[in-house]
Amino acid sequence: MDWANLGDGPAGMIPELALASDVADYVRFRAVCQPWRRCSPDPCAGGLDSLFLPHQWIMLDKAFAGPRRHRFLNVSTGECIRMDIQELGVGGHTLLALTPEGLLLLLHEPSLVVRLLNPLTHQLTDLPPMTALLTPEQHRSWSCGFEMGKLIRVSGVGLVVEASTVAVSFFNQGLVVAKPGDVSWTVVANQSMSSCMPFAGRFYCANYRGVMVLTTSSDQQPPRLHMLVDRNKSCDLFQMMDNHHHLVDNGGELMLVHRTTLYRYSGYERSYDVYRVDLEAGALVPIKGFNGRAVFMGIGRTISVSAETPFSSIAADTIYPGHDCEGQIQGYNIADGSTYSVGLDELVCPPGVMDCLRFCIQGVGRWLA
Repeated sequence: MDWANLGDGPAGMIPELALASDVADYVRFRAVCQPWRRCSPDPCAGGLDSLFLPHQWIMLDKAFAGPRRHRFLNVSTGECIRMDIQELGVGGHTLLALTPEGLLLLLHEPSLVVRLLNPLTHQLTDLPPMTALLTPEQHRSWSCGFEMGKLIRVSGVGLVVEASTVAVSFFNQGLVVAKPGDVSWTVVANQSMSSCMPFAGRFYCANYRGVMVLTTSSDQQPPRLHMLVDRNKSCDLFQMMDNHHHLVDNGGELMLVHRTTLYRYSGYERSYDVYRVDLEAGALVPIKGFNGRAVFMGIGRTISVSAETPFSSIAADTIYPGHDCEGQIQGYNIADGSTYSVGLDELVCPPGVMDCLRFCIQGVGRWLA
């Protein structure tokens, strides 16, 4: 069969089916030949169109094939691919963080312009520069040639309002928002956030005050944070929540994991409590399971994956802390409170998917790029 000369009908249906499955399949389809590229829209022309975002893909770490090659894992199918991320090797870009949509948040060091990179389509989306957000000390460091990407820490990033707005929570600069084409960032809150993430088209934040949601409107009103779960009204659930709490999208449910450090004479212990965020009631509901899923949790971000095929080696209802959260415990079962630690014999074994996810969930640019 002459695949290159397919009619517009069949050739138009194939990319639609490929895109419905995964953007990686769509990119592979367009790479076959020029006629197939002509009958399918260029994903790089779609900007931040949700159809072309690598939602199910997560960057693991560097591959050994080259300095710019990284491994990516599909958290739904278990497929692993290697991609050359040229933007990390040339052009003065520093990786700041990974987004839940599968994008890479980059900082262009010469101009301080923030960019979002789609690693599968190589689409770069420009956002405003960070110039006005830097402290005087950071300005001096930048003028002296320091890489600002190594000094700036991100606690959360994501797309909101049908991908028209990008929200970024910096540890020192606070929560800011912008749209592609904006001249500058809009500061929403100067307070530090423990955890931030997009969920169901909105952007949620958590810190010592409670759980908040970013509200935006089209009537020229500035974006602001609206308190969803107030600590003052939920003392029984928020007591001792001055440690760490992490928001996670657990298969379509917004949850919060509270990590507490308990100091003993023999050392310290970690305890984990999990709550479902009731968006309608504005309350936290204690739970003892992840509905057959497992949660990988780092300081900067947290993800949920299925504990069934293709990740049957992962235990359900288990929290797997990243190396930046926990060095002693590898797994914590929230149903019965049991823990799992790494043995010496396992340290010499080839890393599996659990080890790779625990490493990459750290999500800080210098660990991955």
